[in-house]
Amino acid sequence: MIEHPKEKNSYIEHVKCVWGLLCSLSSIDQERNNLSLFNIIDQFNIPADFFIQQKSEKKTLLFMHPYEIILLLRRTLDIGIADEEIAADIKIITIDPDGKNLQEILSPIKFPKGIRRLRFRITMQGLLASMAGDYVHQIEIKWTNQDEFKKVLEIPFEVREQKKSLS
Repeated sequence: MIEHPKEKNSYIEHVKCVWGLLCSLSSIDQERNNLSLFNIIDQFNIPADFFIQQKSEKKTLLFMHPYEIILLLRRTLDIGIADEEIAADIKIITIDPDGKNLQEILSPIKFPKGIRRLRFRITMQGLLASMAGDYVHQIEIKWTNQDEFKKVLEIPFEVREQKKSLS
């Protein structure tokens, strides 16, 4: 296993978070190592009644809308140089338009030996929303031998209040 020194100046990142996004569904083709993404999401439309209920109950509510958070991680060193298994914890923090942390999700990952790119996916059963506006899923990683998480990516998305239609 690769040792990651605690001193910030001597730390070498062996894995980099390349990109992340939200989608309704994904599929990984094990034979070809391809990733298919379905319905990429950058905006959630939530009925106005949800926000009315939330204000009356005076708490953040869960809007049931399943989706996935997908991350692509890659080794920064060629596997001929460093091919060890790398373990880490990933933290996903949902931040509302006021900067308030609505939730934190912690998940362990292992970057297997011999793999150059790792696709990480986590299924969310719904969305915690406190108000309409711009949100972010902040992605942080902490390697096994580190004391603190480091922010590596932000995935922005918008929550809009869907007005009732005039039918």
